[in-house]
Amino acid sequence: MDQEAVASQPSVSELRRERERVEMTERIMDAAREMFVRDGYEAVTLRKIALAIEYSPGAIYQYFKDKQTLVMTIIRKDSQDLREHLLKCLTRDDPIEQLVEMARLYATWGIAHPNHYRLMLVPPPAWAEQDRELHQQDIPLEQEVLSVLNVLVREAMQRGLVKERYTEPALVAATLWAGIHGVVLLELTMSPEVRALLGGVDTQFEARFKTLREVFLDGFLNDDARRGTPQS
Repeated sequence: MDQEAVASQPSVSELRRERERVEMTERIMDAAREMFVRDGYEAVTLRKIALAIEYSPGAIYQYFKDKQTLVMTIIRKDSQDLREHLLKCLTRDDPIEQLVEMARLYATWGIAHPNHYRLMLVPPPAWAEQDRELHQQDIPLEQEVLSVLNVLVREAMQRGLVKERYTEPALVAATLWAGIHGVVLLELTMSPEVRALLGGVDTQFEARFKTLREVFLDGFLNDDARRGTPQS
């Protein structure tokens, strides 16, 4: 390696500073998500976030110049993380298997990231304003999800896997989307009293998701396709 190439490599101290910056950025965003969900969008300020993580109120502006920038960064990062997670379903060849796997990946991500999910999919009004502004530049995540579901349902119809009476891919895709979103949101928000009405306080999320899967497959697939669908 020549001297010029060596000189272009980051030093150990530069790598350490960059790693520390990434870690602090993540710490700020994690605290912000929790506070936005718990306290409401309007009540949260960068100063309060800094105090919550025992950081200098002034120093936090080195990472985010204002709350709007923080919100935009969170929306972009969380949307991209979920997109990358969902891409794993596209490794399968069968459109029905892709639909089921996409639904599973989406649901497990939402349950594992409750604050992320609630802010992305059920944002407070002021947050939603920032979300709409961002969507003028980027395609909304929910629009992408519905688009992929639509394509997969259309392919399943073309392969003769769906009952003949269902002829509108968008309607079937929207029904699946509503079911996935609903089961995740219920899991994140329902009280013990409501949980007891919806299958028991001790019912695990996996059982609720399995029921959703069976309802969808039984409702939309024809008999031949249903017999060929894996049961696990």
